[in-house]
Amino acid sequence: MANARTRYDTICDYLVRTHEASVGYLYGKPCALIKGHAFIVYCFEGVAFRLRGRVRLQATALPGARYWDPLGRNMPSMEWILVPESHFLRWDRLALESARLGKDGFGGREAVRGTPVAEPEVVDPAQRSVRKVASSFSFSKLWALVPIFGRSEQ
Repeated sequence: MANARTRYDTICDYLVRTHEASVGYLYGKPCALIKGHAFIVYCFEGVAFRLRGRVRLQATALPGARYWDPLGRNMPSMEWILVPESHFLRWDRLALESARLGKDGFGGREAVRGTPVAEPEVVDPAQRSVRKVASSFSFSKLWALVPIFGRSEQ
């Protein structure tokens, strides 16, 4: 349907201008990317969105929507929802939510809005080395403990 493709292109143009997105291809299908990760993919049946949380549940509640796998396997991904062309007027809201998720990052657990995410403590390998643990050791101190033979004490 030409109307659906035009709507998809309009949404992608908006995301490129306002949300730091770029346009590319994912497995031969046109898609929109943020930080090198696809978050919207155009298919002939509709548009697949990468969603989480409440928005994903709302998208799956639409008639005809289903889980989708980018590789086309029989194991659909729980993050990707294919929304059919009959709901192309809802694509813009889903695209904005998917772009927001893309900016926050796709990996890891979903963070609650407003709460700071604790970064993991980075341990320097030098802090764990043997030399750091026994920093007081030196050969000069060890050599001073060895008695010197052949000298007479006065």
